[in-house]
Amino acid sequence: MFRVKICGLTRPEDVKACVRAGVDAVGFQMSLGPRKITPSRAAALGRFVPKGILKVGVFVDTPVSRIRRVARECGFDAVQLHGEENAAECAAVGLPVLKGVRMRNVKTHLHFRAYPVAALLLDRYNPVLHGGTGQRFDWRWARAATRLHLPILLAGGLNPDNVADAVRIARPFGVDTASGVEIRPGVKDSQKIVRFVKRARAAFSHGSS
Repeated sequence: MFRVKICGLTRPEDVKACVRAGVDAVGFQMSLGPRKITPSRAAALGRFVPKGILKVGVFVDTPVSRIRRVARECGFDAVQLHGEENAAECAAVGLPVLKGVRMRNVKTHLHFRAYPVAALLLDRYNPVLHGGTGQRFDWRWARAATRLHLPILLAGGLNPDNVADAVRIARPFGVDTASGVEIRPGVKDSQKIVRFVKRARAAFSHGSS
């Protein structure tokens, strides 16, 4: 599991910036949107990620057979499923699964409490987009979800300026951002990455003291 993850990486220099900043995990979008990359690109970027940092492939409503094949090709350590995948599909992946949950209300997460996954990643609900909106939801909803036995990961509109407040209010196990540390979709800002990681880690440290 991770405390701090940067998602939607598309360039070697951004992967290297994440590694230097001390992230726990990096994410590669394999299905949709402006940050989508090919398996060969993900495999190439993954070579810049040292052992000890999780490589996570992000998929949306992708057949399990393809997820498994791409995960092997890319050397992913875990997958993030951000579509309408059911419990059986999550179980069939064969790797740790982070199940994306688009939060409609404070109880949305309860539908997934029996899923055989490593964690739930809570994000802002959007009727069209499956994550990557850059918009936050009510962090108190995430706080309520921490009562589950599953680790809760927080996403949705997080950036260097609000991540400390998000950790304080939501008390998640970890945080995840893509657009919050970008210049434009798929192009990261190394200084924002540094600030995000530093402030997130400080907030987690303060909360555990």
